[in-house]
Amino acid sequence: MLRSCKVPDRRCEMRLAGAGVGLLVVTSMLVAAKPVEAVDAVDAAPAAGYALSWADEFDGTAPDTAEWNFRTDLKGSQQLADNVKVGSGLMTIYLCPKNRAGENCQNTVASGNTYTGGGLISKRRLRYGYYETRAKMNVGSGWHSSFWAAQSGGASPQTEIDGFEVDSNLPAKIRHNVFAWGQGYTPTSNVYDLTFDTSAAFHTYGFEWLEDSVRFYVDGTLVEEGDVSAAYPADSYVHNYLNVWLTSIAYKPIENPVDESALPGKVQFDYFRYYQRDAYADNDTPGGSYTETGTGWGATGVRAFAGLTGRYSCDSGTAARWTIAPPATGTYDVYFYRAGGAGGQVDAPVTVWDGGTALIRSEVDLTQPSGWVLLGNHALTGGTSYIVRIDRDGAGCIRADSVKLVRSN
Repeated sequence: MLRSCKVPDRRCEMRLAGAGVGLLVVTSMLVAAKPVEAVDAVDAAPAAGYALSWADEFDGTAPDTAEWNFRTDLKGSQQLADNVKVGSGLMTIYLCPKNRAGENCQNTVASGNTYTGGGLISKRRLRYGYYETRAKMNVGSGWHSSFWAAQSGGASPQTEIDGFEVDSNLPAKIRHNVFAWGQGYTPTSNVYDLTFDTSAAFHTYGFEWLEDSVRFYVDGTLVEEGDVSAAYPADSYVHNYLNVWLTSIAYKPIENPVDESALPGKVQFDYFRYYQRDAYADNDTPGGSYTETGTGWGATGVRAFAGLTGRYSCDSGTAARWTIAPPATGTYDVYFYRAGGAGGQVDAPVTVWDGGTALIRSEVDLTQPSGWVLLGNHALTGGTSYIVRIDRDGAGCIRADSVKLVRSN
């Protein structure tokens, strides 16, 4: 069910962030997207259980450079910071003729006799959750607009998720992709028909990234097109932390020449929102949520969760700690990822701490096969930082990788 705001404030849906639309498994079935009326009033928030973790409503008078970098590469067009403006509750990317830039393309620039586009790239790197934006594409051919997530400057193997790709010569068509770069896997919706023109009005686009799947939504309706697959498990592919990109560039000019009569053009984004239901922390998490004490720590050769890196120590008195906060108050199953194998401590103590209070304590046999181990279940307070700690207090080595909080109610 789609939730609608009944007051003339685009952001009233923030009060409905926990309200749900049914989430289904993506298959290869061909199902056309459902038409949505009064799109500007539609709230396409994720299923119940998710909580808003980070958002930019673009309410200021300039891009928030504490949260975003500008896209400034040369690919088809020269991307420029000057082409990205924030005002009136929108982020606008101006699409300009050659050697022109800025709001309404009023400024002369040295762009190498190329068109100029632009976009924003989040400074935050995110992983599992529900990602959503509302956007309106440009009029006139020659531009490639996209809402996607990939690590800026990252190297393969890695993940890229394309929430939408729209080529402006085909404004009523769209594509969604998952790229397992360096891993030989690219599920895609292929280019398929929508029931609307993406340049005529704002529409909502989202994707849900889970530990085992990716699911795509248009105006709150699950997309079931082409070869997009629900199967994208962390035990088979690298799930790294991704930057969010909101961009528009001139691309493939031979196939899709720029309609210069439609310039200056613009692509607009109403907001970006990121929701979480569960929480993850590992030694690769950006932001320093993982720490080690003691000596002898090094990178383990055992495959870590999501194909990232794991750590180990065989020295006495060592410990590893993860700081993790649930996205909302509720009851959570607390899991520890066991990177198992020969030489591990058979009874390594793993404890969940709330300040100086031990909430859960369990012994994990690190000689057993790798996988998630349930430590216990506990009521936790949203936004509160908890510590999960593993100690080496016996024979063998401890391995430190990932922990997670899975919402159970």
